[in-house]
Amino acid sequence: MARNKENYIIEGTSGRIGQLCVMKIINGKTFVTKYPDRSKVVYSKEQLGLRDVFAQAAKFASEIVNDPVKKRNYPRQGRKSIYHCALSDYLAEQKRNKSENLSVQPEK
Repeated sequence: MARNKENYIIEGTSGRIGQLCVMKIINGKTFVTKYPDRSKVVYSKEQLGLRDVFAQAAKFASEIVNDPVKKRNYPRQGRKSIYHCALSDYLAEQKRNKSENLSVQPEK
């Protein structure tokens, strides 16, 4: 990982340049790293399931934000945006439902 010391053009810049390199800010210092190769990563069934849940949460939050009536009536949590409030509410509900399903054991 290369650290930027005297180049004021990229100082404080973050993001990627194509698939060539990635610039990161760590503790206020700019670093340039190679683009990560995630082609050999194998995700578990649980990770793929959580990915689907998050996609549903994002869709739910987008629907709230795009509907003016729902957006106006949706409860805010401090300074969070409506999108992030809806996202966290959906994920919390999914977590609650999962824990309830685990606690209910079928009788033998």
